[in-house]
Amino acid sequence: MTACRKSRPISLTMIEESIMRFTMLLFALYEILKRASKRNVAYRNYIGSIHRVKIMIKTADGKRGRLFIFDQGKVMTQSGANHPYDAAIVWADAKTGFKVMASQSDAEQFKAAATGKMKLDGMAFFAQWFNDGVKLVM
Repeated sequence: MTACRKSRPISLTMIEESIMRFTMLLFALYEILKRASKRNVAYRNYIGSIHRVKIMIKTADGKRGRLFIFDQGKVMTQSGANHPYDAAIVWADAKTGFKVMASQSDAEQFKAAATGKMKLDGMAFFAQWFNDGVKLVM
């Protein structure tokens, strides 16, 4: 006699879960920055004089990402990793991107950059400007 096996619900693989977390983190970051642009005076002043700066955060394989657009105090976004940008923060993979970004640790960012798991593309000045702005809000 064979035993009848109960079917288990389908679970996400670790890779799929990492991709989902990374994607959700980027969207949550957009919502936080958008709200701050309306309610946080220091942040509103910080982004108020910037004209059409585009910051991309994406994975190195180009499959996941989000473009953040700053224009005279407004924050807009587009999903996807295939948009033109002024500066990009490129993560080796979604798992690393989520882990480091969620930690909010400069040390973790430096470590990721030193080990090649995070790279900057484009104008580093704008990437630093973006990071400094996020620190005003978080």
